[in-house]
Amino acid sequence: MVNWLEGEVKRANRNLFLANGFVLLCLLGMLYADWQYYANFALGCRRIDAAELSSLASPTQHFRNFVTVHGSKSAASGYQDIVQNVEQSSGRVTSTETKDEYILLKVGERIILVKAPTSSQALEFSGELVPTTDAVKTDLIAPIANSTPDIAAMILPFTLDATDYRTQGYWALGIGVPLFLLCCWNLSKAFKRSAEPQLAPVWKHVSVYGNAEQLSSQIGSELLAPHDNYKGLRLTQSWLIRKRLFSTWVSPLNDIVWAYKKVTKRSVNFIPTGKSYAAIIVGRHRQRVEHNLRQKNVDALLSQLATRVPWAVYGFNGDLDNLWKKDPASFIAAVDSRREQPGTKAAAAGS
Repeated sequence: MVNWLEGEVKRANRNLFLANGFVLLCLLGMLYADWQYYANFALGCRRIDAAELSSLASPTQHFRNFVTVHGSKSAASGYQDIVQNVEQSSGRVTSTETKDEYILLKVGERIILVKAPTSSQALEFSGELVPTTDAVKTDLIAPIANSTPDIAAMILPFTLDATDYRTQGYWALGIGVPLFLLCCWNLSKAFKRSAEPQLAPVWKHVSVYGNAEQLSSQIGSELLAPHDNYKGLRLTQSWLIRKRLFSTWVSPLNDIVWAYKKVTKRSVNFIPTGKSYAAIIVGRHRQRVEHNLRQKNVDALLSQLATRVPWAVYGFNGDLDNLWKKDPASFIAAVDSRREQPGTKAAAAGS
């Protein structure tokens, strides 16, 4: 029979590999899908002259499309991006904000549209060359073409976004880099635990209660025998065991010192929508588990524990909570005192 502890370490490691490997692949996929943007974000803006700018047929024709453009003249086009805040209940516009504006910048013999902050008087802009949106073509360029076709013919078929063109990169740095480092850290932990299973949390957890190898054999044998299963919380002859995707919680039954039912009321806009229930189980080695179940299953679990571990404390109140938080040693001593009483011994022997 495979050593139970080793099996749990392998299971947790496998899930850790798969989950973090999947996240890494997603990160790399996102990077690959927009690799030109991120490369330009890292390299920064390069200065581009009028001749090279005029020769471009599309904003991504050249790899480096984060550029700095210097013009000889600029003029406000009158076209602006406006943000309206609307009250959801009434549909009333509560405020209006001009986000940015489009500037006609003359570069050599051509004109480039620059999406810039409002009231900009500069002749030099840095940004990303992007396709001109359909809205700008319809609402700005088309009227210019109707009134002054010579001017419209000078406008380049793309726009220089000089406003928030680096925002995507900063978000990627703020989220992607920490996530990448976390995945690498988790994968390194999985590699170490594969080489040395004793480093795994579940192995350390079981070692608190005695010889890990011997206890592993006992737990494995008891799990093969008939036992109760409360939606993933297994109650064997001597142990409580709960598996999670990346971990396993283990506690000897005799270690339990306190157990109670937790009730959480749920509401939406102060309207009650129901309740959820959980069994809270606490052991003398500070091991604690909160297991969500139906109310009748929580009651059944606590009732069974009270029968098999009658010296533990059952139920919750503020005094018990304060005593456990401030002086757990006294709490445990009181439970041990109850355990030595003849009544609880007899009850435990009978169960």
